[in-house]
Order: sequence, then C-alpha cells, then structure tokens
Amino acid sequence: MEIPSIPKIPMASADGEADEIMAPPPERKESSRSRRFRPTRCYLRVQLTFAGQEEMPSATILEASIQEALQSHFGSCGASKCQWSLLSPPAESGLFLLKTTTPEHLQQLRAALTLLTRIQRRRCRMDVLAVAPSLAALACKR
Repeated sequence: MEIPSIPKIPMASADGEADEIMAPPPERKESSRSRRFRPTRCYLRVQLTFAGQEEMPSATILEASIQEALQSHFGSCGASKCQWSLLSPPAESGLFLLKTTTPEHLQQLRAALTLLTRIQRRRCRMDVLAVAPSLAALACKR
C-alpha cells in the first residue's frame, strides 16, 4: 500500500513562469482559546405534564419511573451505564431538575424521558425545556 504524497500545485513566480511547489498544510498554534470546552456534567430542566389534573409523584416514584424507562429502552446494561440523579423533586408546576455525570449520558436520558408516557398508570408527557453545563447557566432565562 502506497502512502499518498502532498499534491504539487502550480504557482506563478515573480518572472511569470509557473513553478511547482509543495503546498504545506497550515500550521496551527496551540492556545487556550482553541481548546474546546467539554463539560463534565449536564443539567436538565424538565417539565412533567399529566393528561388531567393529577397530583405530582414523589421523588422516589419519579426516579423509579425514569430508571424503568431507561431499562425498557436500553436494557439493564445500557441503563446501568447512564449515570444521572434527581436534583429537585417535581414542584406543583411539574418542573424538576436532573443531572447527568457525563455529556454522553445526555442522549440516553433525553430519549428515556421522551419515551416515558406513564407514571403509575397515569398518562404523562415529559418535555426537556433546557440543557446546560452548569446550574448557573440553567438558571439564566434565554
């Protein structure tokens, strides 16, 4: 197998003749600004809505329902990989906060929340209103 070489690009010189020169790749200096910020946690603001005027579930029931949704959609191994915690129990308005330990778990948790349609045999819907890398960013109204 042959390693591809850098292509030669014809360039015009000062005297008007075309010279073939090697086009080196542009050099990038490493700086603190060019590094990408990867948060170690993700916070979610979630709205829980029931079909009728239902009482909000307790924190224990809500955690069990989310864990059951994770297990039913991703299996036992997939659910155990997704690390999350409930930061606040659902308020009367249905708002509550969740935290994931890594951004990779965010997709699984959002999918489980979206596909969760019943809590204690009562029809419900969960909407993820905001996702942020910190609680301060989550508190900002944008």
